[in-house]
Amino acid sequence: MRFDPTHAVIVLISAMIAWLSPFDIAFAAVTFGSPVLRVILMAAVALSGVHLARSASLRLDGHTARSPALIGVMAAMVVAAYVVLIDAFLFRHLLAPEVVEFLRSPVAQRLLHFMLRAFNENVIYRSFVFSLLLCLVRTKSTLGTVVLMVVAQPINIGVNVVLPSGDASVGMLAYDALRYVVPGVLWAWLFWRFGFVVAEVASVGCHVFLQPAYGVLI
Repeated sequence: MRFDPTHAVIVLISAMIAWLSPFDIAFAAVTFGSPVLRVILMAAVALSGVHLARSASLRLDGHTARSPALIGVMAAMVVAAYVVLIDAFLFRHLLAPEVVEFLRSPVAQRLLHFMLRAFNENVIYRSFVFSLLLCLVRTKSTLGTVVLMVVAQPINIGVNVVLPSGDASVGMLAYDALRYVVPGVLWAWLFWRFGFVVAEVASVGCHVFLQPAYGVLI
Protein backbone atom coordinates (compact mmCIF):
# COMPACT_ATOMS: atom_id res chain seq x y z
CA MET A 1 0.00 0.00 0.00
CA ARG A 2 1.35 3.40 -0.96
CA PHE A 3 1.70 5.63 2.09
CA ASP A 4 1.60 9.36 1.42
CA PRO A 5 2.04 12.42 3.70
CA THR A 6 -1.71 12.77 4.27
CA HIS A 7 -1.80 9.30 5.82
CA ALA A 8 1.21 10.06 8.00
CA VAL A 9 -0.32 13.30 9.30
CA ILE A 10 -3.61 11.59 10.19
CA VAL A 11 -1.83 8.80 12.06
CA LEU A 12 0.51 11.19 13.88
CA ILE A 13 -2.16 13.65 14.99
CA SER A 14 -4.59 10.94 16.10
CA ALA A 15 -1.85 9.21 18.13
CA MET A 16 -0.84 12.49 19.79
CA ILE A 17 -4.45 13.20 20.73
CA ALA A 18 -4.82 9.68 22.12
CA TRP A 19 -1.76 10.27 24.32
CA LEU A 20 -3.48 13.30 25.86
CA SER A 21 -6.88 11.68 26.40
CA PRO A 22 -8.91 8.71 25.13
CA PHE A 23 -12.10 10.84 24.77
CA ASP A 24 -13.98 7.73 23.61
CA ILE A 25 -15.36 5.50 26.41
CA ALA A 26 -14.85 2.19 24.58
CA PHE A 27 -11.35 3.23 23.54
CA ALA A 28 -10.51 4.16 27.14
CA ALA A 29 -11.84 0.83 28.44
CA VAL A 30 -9.74 -1.36 26.14
CA THR A 31 -6.54 0.60 26.82
CA PHE A 32 -6.86 0.43 30.65
CA GLY A 33 -5.94 4.07 31.21
CA SER A 34 -2.49 3.67 29.67
CA PRO A 35 -1.32 6.51 27.38
CA VAL A 36 1.17 4.16 25.72
CA LEU A 37 -1.54 1.62 24.89
CA ARG A 38 -3.75 4.43 23.62
CA VAL A 39 -1.06 5.63 21.23
CA ILE A 40 -0.37 2.11 19.96
CA LEU A 41 -4.05 1.28 19.47
CA MET A 42 -4.91 4.63 17.87
CA ALA A 43 -2.01 4.33 15.45
CA ALA A 44 -3.22 0.84 14.56
CA VAL A 45 -6.81 2.08 14.11
CA ALA A 46 -5.68 5.02 11.97
CA LEU A 47 -3.45 2.83 9.80
CA SER A 48 -6.23 0.28 9.43
CA GLY A 49 -8.61 3.08 8.51
CA VAL A 50 -6.26 4.20 5.74
CA HIS A 51 -6.10 0.67 4.34
CA LEU A 52 -9.86 0.06 4.67
CA ALA A 53 -10.71 3.39 3.06
CA ARG A 54 -8.54 2.58 0.06
CA SER A 55 -10.06 -0.92 -0.14
CA ALA A 56 -13.54 0.67 -0.15
CA SER A 57 -12.47 3.11 -2.89
CA LEU A 58 -12.65 6.07 -0.53
CA ARG A 59 -10.18 8.94 -0.63
CA LEU A 60 -8.48 10.64 2.30
CA ASP A 61 -7.42 13.83 0.53
CA GLY A 62 -9.92 16.31 -0.91
CA HIS A 63 -11.12 15.48 -4.42
CA THR A 64 -13.88 16.05 -7.00
CA ALA A 65 -14.20 19.68 -5.93
CA ARG A 66 -12.38 22.86 -6.88
CA SER A 67 -12.20 24.07 -3.24
CA PRO A 68 -12.62 21.07 -0.90
CA ALA A 69 -11.54 23.06 2.19
CA LEU A 70 -14.26 25.60 1.49
CA ILE A 71 -16.83 22.80 1.39
CA GLY A 72 -15.64 21.68 4.82
CA VAL A 73 -15.88 25.20 6.26
CA MET A 74 -19.35 25.76 4.83
CA ALA A 75 -20.54 22.42 6.24
CA ALA A 76 -19.04 23.37 9.61
CA MET A 77 -21.01 26.62 9.68
CA VAL A 78 -24.30 24.98 8.64
CA VAL A 79 -23.99 22.19 11.23
CA ALA A 80 -23.00 24.65 13.95
CA ALA A 81 -26.16 26.66 13.28
CA TYR A 82 -28.22 23.44 13.26
CA VAL A 83 -26.77 22.22 16.58
CA VAL A 84 -27.30 25.61 18.22
CA LEU A 85 -30.95 25.44 17.15
CA ILE A 86 -31.22 21.96 18.71
CA ASP A 87 -29.41 22.74 21.98
CA ALA A 88 -30.30 26.34 22.66
CA PHE A 89 -33.93 26.32 21.54
CA LEU A 90 -35.71 23.10 20.57
CA PHE A 91 -34.28 20.77 23.24
CA ARG A 92 -32.84 23.22 25.77
CA HIS A 93 -35.00 21.71 28.53
CA LEU A 94 -33.32 18.31 28.11
CA LEU A 95 -29.77 19.52 28.76
CA ALA A 96 -28.49 18.22 32.09
CA PRO A 97 -27.24 20.86 34.58
CA GLU A 98 -23.66 19.56 34.38
CA VAL A 99 -23.77 19.83 30.59
CA VAL A 100 -24.99 23.42 30.79
CA GLU A 101 -22.26 24.21 33.31
CA PHE A 102 -19.58 22.84 30.99
CA LEU A 103 -20.99 24.73 28.01
CA ARG A 104 -20.57 27.91 30.05
CA SER A 105 -16.92 27.18 30.86
CA PRO A 106 -14.15 29.22 29.13
CA VAL A 107 -14.45 28.91 25.37
CA ALA A 108 -10.76 28.05 24.88
CA GLN A 109 -11.15 25.04 27.18
CA ARG A 110 -14.18 23.81 25.26
CA LEU A 111 -12.57 24.39 21.87
CA LEU A 112 -9.54 22.29 22.83
CA HIS A 113 -11.68 19.50 24.24
CA PHE A 114 -14.21 19.21 21.42
CA MET A 115 -11.86 19.80 18.49
CA LEU A 116 -9.43 17.10 19.64
CA ARG A 117 -12.30 14.75 20.36
CA ALA A 118 -13.87 15.40 16.96
CA PHE A 119 -10.64 14.62 15.13
CA ASN A 120 -10.24 11.17 16.69
CA GLU A 121 -13.96 10.45 16.52
CA ASN A 122 -13.65 10.77 12.74
CA VAL A 123 -10.63 8.49 12.69
CA ILE A 124 -12.43 5.79 14.68
CA TYR A 125 -16.00 5.96 13.41
CA ARG A 126 -15.60 7.32 9.88
CA SER A 127 -12.17 6.22 8.62
CA PHE A 128 -12.20 2.88 10.45
CA VAL A 129 -15.78 1.78 11.26
CA PHE A 130 -17.55 3.22 8.21
CA SER A 131 -14.81 2.01 5.85
CA LEU A 132 -14.91 -1.43 7.49
CA LEU A 133 -18.67 -1.65 6.96
CA LEU A 134 -18.25 -0.68 3.31
CA CYS A 135 -15.61 -3.37 2.84
CA LEU A 136 -17.79 -6.01 4.51
CA VAL A 137 -21.05 -5.18 2.72
CA ARG A 138 -19.55 -4.17 -0.64
CA THR A 139 -22.62 -2.16 -1.58
CA LYS A 140 -22.54 -0.31 -4.88
CA SER A 141 -25.69 1.75 -4.36
CA THR A 142 -25.90 5.23 -2.91
CA LEU A 143 -28.80 4.18 -0.67
CA GLY A 144 -26.85 1.24 0.69
CA THR A 145 -23.88 3.47 1.42
CA VAL A 146 -26.07 6.00 3.26
CA VAL A 147 -27.57 3.18 5.32
CA LEU A 148 -24.06 2.18 6.40
CA MET A 149 -23.33 5.80 7.34
CA VAL A 150 -26.39 5.71 9.58
CA VAL A 151 -25.44 2.32 11.06
CA ALA A 152 -21.94 3.47 11.98
CA GLN A 153 -23.03 6.55 13.92
CA PRO A 154 -25.30 4.96 16.58
CA ILE A 155 -22.38 2.72 17.58
CA ASN A 156 -20.52 5.87 18.59
CA ILE A 157 -23.51 7.58 20.20
CA GLY A 158 -24.68 4.46 21.99
CA VAL A 159 -21.31 3.96 23.66
CA ASN A 160 -20.45 7.58 24.38
CA VAL A 161 -23.80 9.29 24.94
CA VAL A 162 -26.78 6.97 25.58
CA LEU A 163 -25.15 4.44 27.92
CA PRO A 164 -23.34 7.01 30.12
CA SER A 165 -26.50 9.12 30.51
CA GLY A 166 -28.69 6.12 31.31
CA ASP A 167 -31.63 7.99 29.77
CA ALA A 168 -33.35 5.97 27.05
CA SER A 169 -36.63 7.87 27.09
CA VAL A 170 -38.29 8.61 23.75
CA GLY A 171 -37.60 12.34 24.09
CA MET A 172 -33.94 11.85 24.93
CA LEU A 173 -33.41 9.31 22.14
CA ALA A 174 -35.00 11.75 19.69
CA TYR A 175 -32.64 14.45 20.94
CA ASP A 176 -29.61 12.16 20.64
CA ALA A 177 -30.59 11.19 17.10
CA LEU A 178 -31.04 14.77 15.94
CA ARG A 179 -28.12 16.20 17.91
CA TYR A 180 -25.48 13.54 17.32
CA VAL A 181 -26.51 11.01 14.67
CA VAL A 182 -27.51 13.52 12.00
CA PRO A 183 -24.19 15.47 12.09
CA GLY A 184 -22.24 12.20 12.23
CA VAL A 185 -23.98 10.93 9.11
CA LEU A 186 -23.15 14.22 7.37
CA TRP A 187 -19.45 13.84 8.28
CA ALA A 188 -19.52 10.32 6.81
CA TRP A 189 -21.21 11.63 3.66
CA LEU A 190 -18.53 14.30 3.25
CA PHE A 191 -15.88 11.61 3.64
CA TRP A 192 -17.55 9.44 0.99
CA ARG A 193 -18.22 12.31 -1.41
CA PHE A 194 -15.21 14.62 -0.97
CA GLY A 195 -12.59 12.79 1.10
CA PHE A 196 -11.64 12.32 4.74
CA VAL A 197 -9.77 15.61 5.03
CA VAL A 198 -12.94 17.52 4.12
CA ALA A 199 -14.87 15.60 6.78
CA GLU A 200 -12.20 16.48 9.35
CA VAL A 201 -12.25 20.17 8.38
CA ALA A 202 -16.03 20.18 8.77
CA SER A 203 -16.38 18.26 12.04
CA VAL A 204 -13.40 19.85 13.79
CA GLY A 205 -14.08 23.30 12.36
CA CYS A 206 -17.73 23.13 13.42
CA HIS A 207 -16.64 23.86 16.99
CA VAL A 208 -14.94 27.10 15.97
CA PHE A 209 -18.45 28.43 15.30
CA LEU A 210 -20.41 26.32 17.78
CA GLN A 211 -18.54 26.83 21.04
CA PRO A 212 -18.56 30.68 21.02
CA ALA A 213 -22.29 30.55 20.22
CA TYR A 214 -22.90 28.34 23.24
CA GLY A 215 -21.25 30.92 25.48
CA VAL A 216 -23.86 33.46 24.39
CA LEU A 217 -27.01 31.36 23.97
CA ILE A 218 -26.83 28.58 26.59
